[in-house]
Amino acid sequence: MRVGARRMNEPVTVPKPAASTATGRDAGLLASLLLLLLLLRLYINQVGNFDLHFDEAQYWEWSQQLDWSYYSKGPLVAWLIALSTALFGHGEWQVRLFAWLAYDAFLALLFVFANQFWQSRRAGWWAVALGLTTPLYFPLGQVMTTDVLLFVCWTWALWAAWRALDQRQTTAWYELGAAVGLGSLTKLSIGLLPFFLGLGLLLTPAGRRELRHWPPWAGVLLMLLLFSPVVLWNMGHDWVMFRHEQGHVVGVADAAGLSGKLRDLLEFLAGQFLALSPLVAVALLHTLHRPPRPLGQRLLWGLSLAVLALFLAKASVSKVQLNWPAPAYIGLLILFAGQIDLLQARWRRLVLFGMATSVLLVTIALFPNLVGWSPAKAPFRDLRLWKQPVRDVAEQAGKVDFLMVPRYHLAGELAFYWPTRLPVYLVGEGRRFSQHDLWPAIDREAGRTGVYLTTADRLPPWVQQAFTACHALRPTPGVTADGLTIRTLYAWRCEDHEPSTGLTPTTY
Repeated sequence: MRVGARRMNEPVTVPKPAASTATGRDAGLLASLLLLLLLLRLYINQVGNFDLHFDEAQYWEWSQQLDWSYYSKGPLVAWLIALSTALFGHGEWQVRLFAWLAYDAFLALLFVFANQFWQSRRAGWWAVALGLTTPLYFPLGQVMTTDVLLFVCWTWALWAAWRALDQRQTTAWYELGAAVGLGSLTKLSIGLLPFFLGLGLLLTPAGRRELRHWPPWAGVLLMLLLFSPVVLWNMGHDWVMFRHEQGHVVGVADAAGLSGKLRDLLEFLAGQFLALSPLVAVALLHTLHRPPRPLGQRLLWGLSLAVLALFLAKASVSKVQLNWPAPAYIGLLILFAGQIDLLQARWRRLVLFGMATSVLLVTIALFPNLVGWSPAKAPFRDLRLWKQPVRDVAEQAGKVDFLMVPRYHLAGELAFYWPTRLPVYLVGEGRRFSQHDLWPAIDREAGRTGVYLTTADRLPPWVQQAFTACHALRPTPGVTADGLTIRTLYAWRCEDHEPSTGLTPTTY
């Protein structure tokens, strides 16, 4: 018999899961922190007078017509909004409630993951501190978009992948499939995690041996089962979500010249440093710039860098939004959390100072009046001054039957803040497809009266031609307390709609 070979019937030695060093006191402190954060979210929502962001308003519109999927995203965000508003009524905090709970779940997962990964409760608390103070995460946890739901599913999936491969926990493969499957009901970008994980397994002998067993494939089947409603819905809707996501996955080169592409790339890199907190990012790069040796650390490091490399490559040819690479940093934060205590004192002070600076900057961004900064020029202005201008337009318009807008950004805000529930139609020229193109068209409003609303002081001729008469309403500005205008709404009351050949979207 070959030396080192296992004898027949000799029991297989399976590594034990990493021990948890957290105590009951840690659990109590974490629960108290998460409850306080929930109350802080409510306070920020109320005191900051934040209206819905247009993405939130769009998802609220979806929640009014529940389905198995939607044009650009999976159904989970709409389902959760429908549940919270059914339980607690109509309002901003009701729409955002599950985002706040999801952010709490994200922090709890960071603590458990880092605690087990490093067998250190201090690493768990460092992970929570990083999740709390990283500017990229806290603001995204304030609003009800797909990002915060993605963070939860990505963290759970990454934790399960580590336990499956490094700790040899067979059931973790099922958790991985469940996490990715649920994440796919939120945002298809979670598919990057199993894609790069599977690629890594195929490229290594140990990984290929792992794939000869049943549990990884059982996880894949569970993932596909959970994802199947989205696939079946798209089959019946000309694969609109996949057409929309195609540009995100493969990228489409911008027409801009070399200087424009270089500018976009530099903006992407600078934006990522700011989103991570510049000082913390420097310390993180100093600590993690070399590939680690232990298998579990290499797994997190490699997956994170692979996803970041993809977005870096895309940023070199086309625009990349600031939040798109956000999940990739989760693995790096887990790695960094366990090594902060090992840093030299000056590096630890830099990390702490970077965290404190991030908290200060986020506070100023949320409440710019604290430093005399006008909300009209500060971040998050897209969340301000929608409610009152829309209601002022409604008061002028009187009784109408439907609403029209040129862009989906306005559609959700108008639908949410108009005093009565009315159908909203997209009738823009040169626009892209949206969920509205999958709902009943404006042709059903023949003979009725509607309002056309836009942020541009111009009534398109084809809108006027589709009605017997259109009358301009008084422009309604959104004015901050210091007298600056964030936007102005222009509206026309149009009577006796005459259905005609409408303008169709040109892109996905």
